[in-house]
Amino acid sequence: MEYCVTGKVLEFLLFFLLLLLLQQCSSLKVTVPSSQSSLIGRDVLLPCTFRVDNPPVNPKFLALLWHFGDKEVLRYDTKGKVSSPRLSIDEKLILEGNASLSLSNLTISDGGTYRCSVIYSPNTQQKEIRLHIHAVPEVAVAKRTLVQNQGTSLQCSVTDFYPQPITVTWLRNGKLLANSVLGPLHQNADGTFRQNSTLTLTPSDTLNNPEIVCQVQHESLPTPRQDSYKVQYGVPPSVQVYSAKINGRPEQVFVCEATQFDPEPLQIKWILNGKIAEDQRKNKDGGFNKGSYYFLNPTSGSQEGNISCEVDHETLLHPITETLQLRQEDEEAKYSAGNIAAAIFLTMLLTGAAITVGLWFLIYRKKYFQRFRVSHIHRSQMLDGEKVTLYCVASDCPKDPQVIWTVEENDGKKMEITEDEPQPQGEGNMLLDQEFSVRTDRTETDGRHNVTSSLSFTPDVSKHKGMSVFCKFVCDGRAKEEKLDYLIILKPKDSMKLSLSESGEVLSCLTLQEFYPRDIQIRWSCGVGHYKELESKEKPTDNSGSSFNIESECKLPGHLFKDPGFKVRVTWNHRSSDEEESREFSATDPDFPWRPQMEEIIKPDTLIHGTEGKFQCKILGYFPDALEVKWLRREAGGQELFSVCPSEKYKIPEMEQKREADGTFSCTVSLIVSVSAITEKGAEFICRVGHPSLGEPLERSTGALSVRGVPVMTNITQKDTHIIMEIDQFYPQNIEVTWHRAGKDRKDYKKIPDADIHNELYENSDGSYRLTSVNKINKNNLYITALVQHETLNSPIKKEFLREKKVYYLLSEGQKPDPLPKQTDPAPNNEESGRGSEDAGKTQIPPVTGQQNVGNAPGEGKSNGKKD
Repeated sequence: MEYCVTGKVLEFLLFFLLLLLLQQCSSLKVTVPSSQSSLIGRDVLLPCTFRVDNPPVNPKFLALLWHFGDKEVLRYDTKGKVSSPRLSIDEKLILEGNASLSLSNLTISDGGTYRCSVIYSPNTQQKEIRLHIHAVPEVAVAKRTLVQNQGTSLQCSVTDFYPQPITVTWLRNGKLLANSVLGPLHQNADGTFRQNSTLTLTPSDTLNNPEIVCQVQHESLPTPRQDSYKVQYGVPPSVQVYSAKINGRPEQVFVCEATQFDPEPLQIKWILNGKIAEDQRKNKDGGFNKGSYYFLNPTSGSQEGNISCEVDHETLLHPITETLQLRQEDEEAKYSAGNIAAAIFLTMLLTGAAITVGLWFLIYRKKYFQRFRVSHIHRSQMLDGEKVTLYCVASDCPKDPQVIWTVEENDGKKMEITEDEPQPQGEGNMLLDQEFSVRTDRTETDGRHNVTSSLSFTPDVSKHKGMSVFCKFVCDGRAKEEKLDYLIILKPKDSMKLSLSESGEVLSCLTLQEFYPRDIQIRWSCGVGHYKELESKEKPTDNSGSSFNIESECKLPGHLFKDPGFKVRVTWNHRSSDEEESREFSATDPDFPWRPQMEEIIKPDTLIHGTEGKFQCKILGYFPDALEVKWLRREAGGQELFSVCPSEKYKIPEMEQKREADGTFSCTVSLIVSVSAITEKGAEFICRVGHPSLGEPLERSTGALSVRGVPVMTNITQKDTHIIMEIDQFYPQNIEVTWHRAGKDRKDYKKIPDADIHNELYENSDGSYRLTSVNKINKNNLYITALVQHETLNSPIKKEFLREKKVYYLLSEGQKPDPLPKQTDPAPNNEESGRGSEDAGKTQIPPVTGQQNVGNAPGEGKSNGKKD
């Protein structure tokens, strides 16, 4: 009894040791790092490697899975690969133990925990890796011109960063400034963040034009990123608003003036009843005064409420707004409180005995004349050949003022044009055939007279170039006059041209044409997010003195355009526009001239089973040479695309890019496929091309493929009274085999009846077919011929036999006939008889007699049992 128990224990121990040994022999070890970091928009590789104790890895026992959180995002097993366009693994490295996951074009939502699971039957192991996504912040200080001896504030914008925590510090000449506040955090649509920091400066902080630096620390930055500002001083504008009706016309004109400001850039916009007025007309005087006017037509609902002029300048923390109330009952605008400068009040107390009536009268006249104001001359944009109107407004005159317009030629000759008087015509006038018209609108409120006067004419650049206009108001014997230089202003017509140099530089040329006056400033800059100044060359030309052209050229290294975010900007300033005008371009613009063009894929007319098929696609006309090419495959009847990687089945020759005469690049990409009927029939190959100039990749497709297999005569044998012929590797399966016989007369062939023929069709493992055809011999048959016909054959395969002494010989032209091999051994069983296409022609098929069926080979399709 004791012996039996001990024996059972020993058996159990042996069994346990055997299981442990098997476990160790097939053990699996998966290795991943704990975390990985990458920037938004980049590609990243999440490493995952595995090792088995008994390499090499057998793919039959292997399966790989990647999960993101609880969601499966990629699978690879014996059935193939299941993935998404942005996630992939390198299939050629899998059997080497590399299951790393590649993610392209990262977004914020891609951050999190990924799990790599490896199944190597019967073992499973999985490891987690944390992916951290970063976005580098952009830093910009709002450049403002400060008012000397006044406290102010600066704002630093920190944009497009991830994750949230940032640290913002301010420095003055390298020393820390503490009086700053970090504003609320805002999230962008792509998941990144933006936040502003505001620094309050005292007058002492801005003394001696210090350098103020905004410095940002973030976990995506190895060193802090900063933007600096050199303190500059300026003068804020004074703003006045005027309004009047125009005689004989339905609309009302509003004039807004900003004066005595420095530096020059300034913005004026009109706001009607709380909304920005879209139908506005602007005007720019030049120098350091600027004005704008707005027409209000008497449409329904537009006569009530208010209209405001909003002026913004570098020296202002908040815009200056002046408002006029609109009143329906008298259809005239009244000044609101604060719109008119405070009147100058008498500071001297009148004593009845000390002040005479005459002194009182002089003071009274002086007081009201000091309130008398005249605006600058305002104009709409003056274009050659289009009628324009100049406006000038006088207000608060104690008596009805007189208006005199004067036009002065560049040689000093003048012509006065007064209101309601026709312009003299005739020989000797300095502006022959040019009609000027003056209109004046007068209103009176509380004894004060307001006048709006306009001068209308059609400018002619050949006559009016270099002329000046004066508007003079005479009020109670005293006069105030305003002057407008550059009567004619022509806005430049802009165009851009890009070309390539022999050295691979991008030549950017801006052409501005037909502008006047000549003074114009052009500036080039480029960068990704932050722009830096570029050098340029300008070439001005004179259009016979009536207008000017200028070409500005800038050279940029071509490799910079490989970054889709890289942009080039050109700006120009001219009197014809209130604001700086600009053009900006990058490789991603739709009109970028060097976007790749794809020709159709060149493919064989027919793919032949068992051979190689080559697909080629030419890509041309692109720049820079940053082309990405992928070959993809879609299974017959499927929708999902799979990446094609180099292997025994697929060869992808290295892409060679060629520089063309025009500076662009071209290349021909190829894919060589080992054709199999079972895999290529109905499949589709796609060539996908990416380039910095493309928003979406370009694609060309082969379309669904058609495969053919050419029949091969692999074996002919004789078995007693039968000739057995095997035809292999043909596709599709439709094939016709006919036998013919003849007696002594070789020419007298007759078809052998179907009863004496037996055909068996088989499907090979590679999708092709093979056929065994057996002919029963008649003793009177001296000659026998077999004909094989298939759609892949230009002419039938013909085999002719001659019988001598019960032995048939295969007749070949120019060669001595050879007897057919005889089959004398017994027929093997079904498993021995079957074979796959890989051993075609190596093993003879079993002898077949009568109506015997040949068994299927292991792993092959069932016999179709077809009989011809």
